[in-house]
Amino acid sequence: MLRTDLPVSTLQPLTKKDLEEIVTGLRADVSDLTTRYTQATEELNTSQEALAEAHTALTAAQEATAAAEAARADLQQQLDNAAAAPQGALEEQVNVPLIPRPSGSGWSIQESMQVTKPEYAEIQRTIRSLVVRAVLDWTDDFRRQDADKMAKMFRAARAAHPILARYSNNWATAAIACQYMQNKRKHAYKQGYISKRRAHRAGDRQNSPPTRRRGEAA
Repeated sequence: MLRTDLPVSTLQPLTKKDLEEIVTGLRADVSDLTTRYTQATEELNTSQEALAEAHTALTAAQEATAAAEAARADLQQQLDNAAAAPQGALEEQVNVPLIPRPSGSGWSIQESMQVTKPEYAEIQRTIRSLVVRAVLDWTDDFRRQDADKMAKMFRAARAAHPILARYSNNWATAAIACQYMQNKRKHAYKQGYISKRRAHRAGDRQNSPPTRRRGEAA
């Protein structure tokens, strides 16, 4: 390396070898800086992509939350309207003979209700939501549910689907709700959340079909 602390008279001219060493050193520095720049650029691009993905996920979560809040508010309005409605008002909206609960075993809820599969699926979704909104205890027998909560759920179900007034003593609503609660207990038992005894409640057999036909939604 050239020494600059010496008097001018003592400076020696650089040889070809000295220059080659300086160039080699500078090339190494440039290569190192280029590598570091490339790495920094890649890290910046990765960070920008992660930020964009996080922003997209946040937007989707906000939209899902808004939709869930709207659905909750709608269900709550149904419950409130049903609670304020007279007991027989909704039944009078459907001026057709009542359909009794099937007897025997092996019957299908959907077929016994005499509705199409899309209609049944829509009714199912509503009743499942109402079971949650009414705060029914799915870990307990259906026959031991709170009577006021059950009545509120039945009225809300009829308000959402007037056709449910066609089924005597709300047997269709009870069967769908009971089946949903049974499935929740069975799933919880498989996951180890509850005991086998709690997963199989004898009282439910009085409100749901003994068996479910293949192809019928749970």
